Amino acid sequence: MRDLLISDRKKIEILKALLDGKVRTYYNLSRAVGTNYDTVKKNCRFLELLNFVEINKVEKEESASGVASYRVRITEDGLKAAKNIHKAMKT
Repeated sequence: MRDLLISDRKKIEILKALLDGKVRTYYNLSRAVGTNYDTVKKNCRFLELLNFVEINKVEKEESASGVASYRVRITEDGLKAAKNIHKAMKT
């Protein structure tokens, strides 16, 4: 893992944080992987392009707090990718 870019490591950490199948917000993920909100948002958008995560926006009108938020969930492709990455890192 030492030869990976920091941004690649963050993407892997995000996938690991989502492996339990729970839906997380960008804020929750930023706390889980130890990086800031914007970094998580950008990395999640990239992971969404690969179909590894699904991102759903909760509009402020729909939110209990009155603030818009984003909910991130790992996809089947994301689960497969995370397992492959885990296997590759062991060898």
